[in-house]
Amino acid sequence: MTTISFTEPYAHAFVRDYPNEAAGWVDGAYERRVATVSDVPADAYSADGLRFTVRRLAEESEALNGDPNTIARTSYFLGTAITVPAPSKGYRLVADVYGTDEITRTFRAIVNGQDVAQFTLRPGQRRGIAFDVQLTKRDIELTFVPVEGRDDATTGWGEITLASLSYDELAANRHDSPNIFIAADSTVQTYFDEEAPQAGWGEYLYWFLYRDHAGAYEHDVASTVPQARVFRGDGPTIHNRALGGRGLRSYLNEHRFHKLLGSLAPNDVVLIQFGINDESKTRPMRYIPLGEYAEWLDRYVVSIADRGARPVLVTAIPQCPKGRGVDCGKALDPYAEVTRKYAAEHDVPLIDLRRLAGEYLAKLPAENVDAVFLRASALQYPRHLDGIGDIVHIGFTGAKAYARIVAGALADLYPEFTFHDEEPGDPEPVANLTASGVTGLIGAEVELTWDASPHANYYVVEKASAEGRLYSREVIVKPEFHDLPLPGQSRHVVYTVTAWRDDVAAKSRQLAVTIPASDDICAIIED
Repeated sequence: MTTISFTEPYAHAFVRDYPNEAAGWVDGAYERRVATVSDVPADAYSADGLRFTVRRLAEESEALNGDPNTIARTSYFLGTAITVPAPSKGYRLVADVYGTDEITRTFRAIVNGQDVAQFTLRPGQRRGIAFDVQLTKRDIELTFVPVEGRDDATTGWGEITLASLSYDELAANRHDSPNIFIAADSTVQTYFDEEAPQAGWGEYLYWFLYRDHAGAYEHDVASTVPQARVFRGDGPTIHNRALGGRGLRSYLNEHRFHKLLGSLAPNDVVLIQFGINDESKTRPMRYIPLGEYAEWLDRYVVSIADRGARPVLVTAIPQCPKGRGVDCGKALDPYAEVTRKYAAEHDVPLIDLRRLAGEYLAKLPAENVDAVFLRASALQYPRHLDGIGDIVHIGFTGAKAYARIVAGALADLYPEFTFHDEEPGDPEPVANLTASGVTGLIGAEVELTWDASPHANYYVVEKASAEGRLYSREVIVKPEFHDLPLPGQSRHVVYTVTAWRDDVAAKSRQLAVTIPASDDICAIIED
């Protein structure tokens, strides 16, 4: 255990202040207060140690255009602080503190901007405060703040003396074989059945890394998030800690990265895919300016590598293209390019999913790209009764296709992982195509069903009049389709169902249907 005494001036002690108001909303992005740093006064040192004079300043910004999601909530830590250079690992810290305030106070220890321990100190009391931390940079930056009211409340000034700080590296975890951890956003997370057809590629990664595609999963008890899953099978244990709405900043500030680091063992692999939410200028709790993005990537990479694990950067998936080609979803291209450049300059493994997924999309018929994304017409799924046309998030087909890309790239990077591809083969024509009339929300509707086609990963359903006039064309990912006839359409229609595997189509099947007339006032006169 290393111990630093503070009875003499310490080179890495300083006083931090935020003297000026936040600039606020500037060019559509929120700018927080800027810190100033000065030396610790000589009289702050004594035989008892270094006297900290400290407070917390909490601020909330005004909402932009009345949107509460644009509010920036920031805690500023003012006053005395110290830094101790150290590898970015897990540590047990013991702070020997002395009560120099005039009253009994409750304090919080703040390490690298995170509240890590709370304790009470009486005037003249001396005690050792022990707590564990997971560093996310190569510094132990320590300060203290008084606790008054709510956890993030602005406080008055408080005083506390630090006599010494001891730190010792926490024992490393041990895994029998490398585990895979995923830190990412909504395009990667695991979803519940009722959220269909939304999916993330992280929930299908096991499919291509386990023998016979067989695996079991359960909630990851090391995470408080219900979406977190652990996948186990004949292959690496996979911890999908991806969560929607997060970027590098918010994933760290919400302590999710700290918890992931606390689970790591040497030789584990961590897949890092962010960028979609990081570029949201009007969401200050997650926005990272493009010029700062490489610094945040570095913080993640260094923290993982210092623990003996292996970081792998993954570029964010492309948005739904408006036309054919790899050049789709340009809004995120600058962040993907920063990721590529950082990986090349720092020799960090990169899976350029944005490029590879774009190439996959370019091979699909342009009119079939909807199969990849979270797109469906009305009444196909209980969660999306009005339909959905999402250009960012993905469905089952996209999640599985992208998981295949990532798994193949992982196996190329690390030979201990085996890529198990799906059986090759063209899709077969659908079988047992049937239609039934149902009474729906607005009257007569049609329910089409068929047997899932071997090797198919999506279907196209076309509806035409008996004379061949095309009414609609739907791209779907399940072997059923609920049709809502529109006014003016003929009651006599022909459904054509085609099974597809990526860019290969099976022979189509057709079914002629007469839609029931639910509002026909014509009387039937019997003889």
